[in-house]
Amino acid sequence: MATVIQLLRSTVPGRVPTAAQVAQGSLALNLADRRLYSKDHLGEVFRLARPRDPSDYLQLSATDGTTLYMGRLAWADYPSSGPAEDATAWTIYKITTDAAGNVSSEQSAVGQWSSKESLQFS
Repeated sequence: MATVIQLLRSTVPGRVPTAAQVAQGSLALNLADRRLYSKDHLGEVFRLARPRDPSDYLQLSATDGTTLYMGRLAWADYPSSGPAEDATAWTIYKITTDAAGNVSSEQSAVGQWSSKESLQFS
């Protein structure tokens, strides 16, 4: 009978494992982003498979029906540990629509994805 080996895994886009979650030399997989991570001899989590590419972005969106938030984070701005949502360099676009679905305003700000509703948009 074959042995099934399960890696530490997540289905949350942008989630990067913390150093506490990954043992040195073990693997962690983000299924949503199709990215593989490990931890080096210094205790730092790093992404496997290819070097950091400045043209690589993580994009997220969320809506409450009348407000759409679209966020973009460059790979170079990913935090070295913790979830990508906590990076402070997200470019977040806030698009507001009226009841008919027409765009009534478009604004942008830079900040944490998790703080998108409280940012100062201009």
